[in-house]
Amino acid sequence: MELYNEPHSYLVKLGVSYWNDWRERNPEVTPILAGANLNLLDLSGFNLRGANIQGANLFGTDLIEADLTGADLTKADLTAADLSHANFRGATIANVRLIRTQALGTSFEQAILTGSCIEDWNIDSATNFNDVLCDYIYLKSKYCPENRGYSLEERRPYNGIFEPGEFSKLFQKTLETLDLVFRNSIDWQAFLMTFQELNRKRVGSELSIQAIENKQRGTLVVRVNVRDEDNKAEIEQSFKQLYQVALEATEIKYLEQLEGKVDDPAREIASYRQRYANLQFMIEMMALRSELIGE
Repeated sequence: MELYNEPHSYLVKLGVSYWNDWRERNPEVTPILAGANLNLLDLSGFNLRGANIQGANLFGTDLIEADLTGADLTKADLTAADLSHANFRGATIANVRLIRTQALGTSFEQAILTGSCIEDWNIDSATNFNDVLCDYIYLKSKYCPENRGYSLEERRPYNGIFEPGEFSKLFQKTLETLDLVFRNSIDWQAFLMTFQELNRKRVGSELSIQAIENKQRGTLVVRVNVRDEDNKAEIEQSFKQLYQVALEATEIKYLEQLEGKVDDPAREIASYRQRYANLQFMIEMMALRSELIGE
């Protein structure tokens, strides 16, 4: 018995096997999921080709390897959704919140991205932006409690619109990067020791720092340039291991220097950490080690 009269958002919740079988048996039906609450659902592998998903709530939804070719997601909320290896070829993704969205290996070929917010999204060299249509995007969003909504900030370009192909070129330049995330604090001396040690092991393919960004709640991101063929997970793991060793070594050395000289070593260590977490100290250190910064 076909459930023709049931809302399509109900059919989605019956699972991928039922949904994809239903799509195959009803190719003439355009799924209407506009405004649907689909947050946190597992829609991985779903056939959503040509679906109307305008204004839908897809917060935290799993869309891994889903097929959204030609779908219309105008004004949908894809915050924290996982779109990895999904196909959005020719889809309309205009004015969409792509905040903290995972888009590793995702195809946006010929998709429309105008007006969307891509704050802290995660893409890689396999993310496909070929022939993307995009007049402008936003890099930040800000919650406005008075109207319980979000305002979009940091428009790119600042004025006018992207030239044809400019969006793809702009983001292709930033694909070969690795974000090293430090929550709460960072010891810049230990960081520099780690960075130099890592580069000593990569003669001819040294890492360089592209940017340093302060995020919310004390989180700091150091964006590092890497080669397209590099294993990012391996580099990140090596860095974390070396950083921990350097952190312990610097503190032990400092404690040895303090031995017998102060009454409260713990307080001195806290002061030490505060000094080496200071961004001004990092700037001074980087001035002495300018070779670490990529041009």
